[in-house]
Amino acid sequence: MYKACPKEMRDKAQLMGAEKRARTELEEVKQQMKKLSETKKEEKKRLADEDATRRIKQLEECADSLKRQVANHKQEEETLLTEMEVTGQAFEDMQEQNARLIQQLREKDDANFKLMSERIKSNQISRLSREEKEMLTQQVATLSTQVEAQNQVVRKLEEKERLLQNNLAAVEKELTLRQQAMEMHKRKAIESAQSAADLKLHLEKYHSQIKEVQQTVAEKTSALEAEAFKTKRMQEETAILKRKVERLKKIEMASDMDEILKEEIREYKETLTCPSCKVKRKDAILTKCFHVFCYDCLRTRYETRQRKCPKCNAAFGASDYHRLYLS
Repeated sequence: MYKACPKEMRDKAQLMGAEKRARTELEEVKQQMKKLSETKKEEKKRLADEDATRRIKQLEECADSLKRQVANHKQEEETLLTEMEVTGQAFEDMQEQNARLIQQLREKDDANFKLMSERIKSNQISRLSREEKEMLTQQVATLSTQVEAQNQVVRKLEEKERLLQNNLAAVEKELTLRQQAMEMHKRKAIESAQSAADLKLHLEKYHSQIKEVQQTVAEKTSALEAEAFKTKRMQEETAILKRKVERLKKIEMASDMDEILKEEIREYKETLTCPSCKVKRKDAILTKCFHVFCYDCLRTRYETRQRKCPKCNAAFGASDYHRLYLS
């Protein structure tokens, strides 16, 4: 116990022990004085009294010094205790300040995350608006070309109308002389009307041919998409078969069963994790192509108008992705 005590307590214990020893010596000297007073003569008694008083004075001085040292040690202990209380209070204040700072940092991180998500959404919206703007500009360009062509046709017709008006004025002046010419003009007008009707028929035929071509193009594009989907499915199946072959080769090459089990566990985890974010588990399926992802990835792609499968680019709608419960 003496060794386990701190240095101040050991000094204090030494001082108290020295004081106790001084008191016991004082009592012993007193007893000796009593004995000497009974046995010896007056001279020896006087000498012993002088010696005893001198030793008593020395012991009293020693006891006073020891008491002063004890008082000093007590003061030092009180100062140390006050300093410890002050440091403890300061440490608690620092801990509270650190907690406040950590809370502020968390709030700032949340605000930064919200700002980043809003920025991503705004970028996606701006990209979609730019695409729509380009489409509208293309439509406006096509419409402007059509309007210019129609304006040219109208100008030509107006020129023809002016020529016809001039001809009519000349014909009104020379009606009697140009009856035959009028009949010729009528025949020409009938022929032009017939040619216009023929042209209309040709235009209708051309429109029907264009519609047929558009239908054939749509059918071919759908067939190409189906073939592309089939090829991607075949590629996925070949990749799965390659992984199985590699796993079998590793199993044949590996000598330890723990390595084989670790490799199988890693492959199972890869098959169960979402291939889009590679963090969450697969819990949703696309009914268009039957690929499996996590529900959050599909919902974010639908909300951000990226409505295509991340693997095969198959378009999907709101009713084409559903929850998948594996457990």
